[in-house]
Amino acid sequence: MNYWQVDVKLTIEQDSGKIQKVTEKYLVEAHSPTDAEAKVYKDFEGESNFTVDKIVKTKIIKIIG
Repeated sequence: MNYWQVDVKLTIEQDSGKIQKVTEKYLVEAHSPTDAEAKVYKDFEGESNFTVDKIVKTKIIKIIG
């Protein structure tokens, strides 16, 4: 498995009613970029205010925690 950085663009409505676009970065463990994208879509299931913008393979070998 590899680690992929997935950039997700979100549209968020502020309390004042102003619409703001933000980009959030996620670290996803997956076999391929397609698998990483599928995992992000599963995590955001039920939401419609996002798009997957970019997927990049990282040089991270493992996460020690």
